[in-house]
Amino acid sequence: MSERTSTTRRSTLLAPHDPDEGHTRDALAAQARRGMRGLLIARPMRLDAAEPVTTARFLHLLVEAAGVGLRVYWEGGLDGMPTGPLHHLDPPRENGAPVWPVPPGPLLTVRRGPDFVTVEDTRDPGTPRRFVLPDLPYGNLLRRYATPTAPRPSDRRGLAELEARDLVLRLGGPGEELCLTLPLRFAYARS
Repeated sequence: MSERTSTTRRSTLLAPHDPDEGHTRDALAAQARRGMRGLLIARPMRLDAAEPVTTARFLHLLVEAAGVGLRVYWEGGLDGMPTGPLHHLDPPRENGAPVWPVPPGPLLTVRRGPDFVTVEDTRDPGTPRRFVLPDLPYGNLLRRYATPTAPRPSDRRGLAELEARDLVLRLGGPGEELCLTLPLRFAYARS
């Protein structure tokens, strides 16, 4: 009987992705399960705080893709956007080089407990942080704003506290304001 050795090679398959098309976590997870390792955005994307809808939709794509273990390769940049809170996401590339270091793995995650949520934040390796927050209101807010959503007046206080911890990003001004949760609901989609 001969012994067979096999080596596992990581796929380099990239799926072309149009950021204007809708995406769901389930669809992204299905791509990961089919062996895709990342998404390739064909056109440059400029994320701009003055364009909250487009910016929030693309950031949502970055968060959801990272949450299922897909990389997003994109060219472009950020105008008027804070970069520190985004360092757990795949960076834009300018002239082929990433604007910030490509995250080696999930650096900002949220996990739900029975009546609490735990947030692990290692975006700054010198000061890793762990938050255990009550599900009411913080866990509910993190779930409610997992997709870009206009803030409810009753949520403003809780959102401000989450923003202060760089767990929620607020874009736009009055009338077009959107909030987006930044931590990943992390679970590798590949079996």
